[in-house]
Amino acid sequence: MSIAMTPQQREEFDVKGFIVLEEFLTADELTRLLEAADEVADRVRGAEGLGPHDPFAVRNALAHHEAFLDLIDNPRMLPLVVDAIGWNIQIRTTHLDYRPPYPEGLEPGAVGVGDGADNEVGYRNLSWHPDLASDYLFMAPSLDGRLPFMEVKVFYVLSDLSEPQSGNLWLVPGSHLRSPDELVKMGRQVDPDEALELRLRPGAAVLWRTAVWHCVGPNLSRRTRKIMHVGYHYRWLRPTDYISQEPALIARSSPVRQQLIGALPGNGHPLGGNPEIHPSSQYWITQDPDDVPLRAWAEAQAEDRQAQLA
Repeated sequence: MSIAMTPQQREEFDVKGFIVLEEFLTADELTRLLEAADEVADRVRGAEGLGPHDPFAVRNALAHHEAFLDLIDNPRMLPLVVDAIGWNIQIRTTHLDYRPPYPEGLEPGAVGVGDGADNEVGYRNLSWHPDLASDYLFMAPSLDGRLPFMEVKVFYVLSDLSEPQSGNLWLVPGSHLRSPDELVKMGRQVDPDEALELRLRPGAAVLWRTAVWHCVGPNLSRRTRKIMHVGYHYRWLRPTDYISQEPALIARSSPVRQQLIGALPGNGHPLGGNPEIHPSSQYWITQDPDDVPLRAWAEAQAEDRQAQLA
């Protein structure tokens, strides 16, 4: 049973590959996240020697500020995430993207091509792609050539992206049902009629399947693009941002949050009760239900919703 998604949202998620949630963040949440983004940006600029107009991204952002950490189990978003991908999940990536306006005279490349002067100086407006599709990962692994369903991300809009060419996220609705090899054979060129530029106000969120073909457009506005992405995937897949989180971070986290940051709340051995003779990854075959507290949480949420509808 769905614990948060409406039937319309489920249909959009299955058919288009994403749902848009306007005005998702409260005013207080948005203010806190913007302050956190600017604080982290100042630290990164100082540490990396970046100028005020240099773009950058921070990975494993949840470890850089408590405001980002609090996003991973946001009580209004987590039910939607569990509806989308289930409870046996952890965080693969959290990243803050900070892109100031283009300097005057910098010519952008074509959207989704990634071959312009902007790309050459570090703006990384990537070509059209699905996540997790490469020669080293999951490039056309199935019989029909499509990517298996492995991950969802939540895209949080912190700055005003309501105007075109503000560094917006572009998506091709329904492309998660198509083969990545098809995109390669197209030379990573997408028909403009198939592409959607998301023009969103601060505080909006998008829950989307990362197998949807996507790219980032140029920021020709006068505002810095500030966004957060939180990616959730299955526990038996390895994260990209971390091997394990810091012990202090794990220790102060709730059991559900510990699961999400890749820890084992049950405190058992990662390879089970007999790791020397019969090792068995507890991320694959879980023996201690305490290691997946999100399951009991989701079941309780479902019971509550069923009672409300009765």
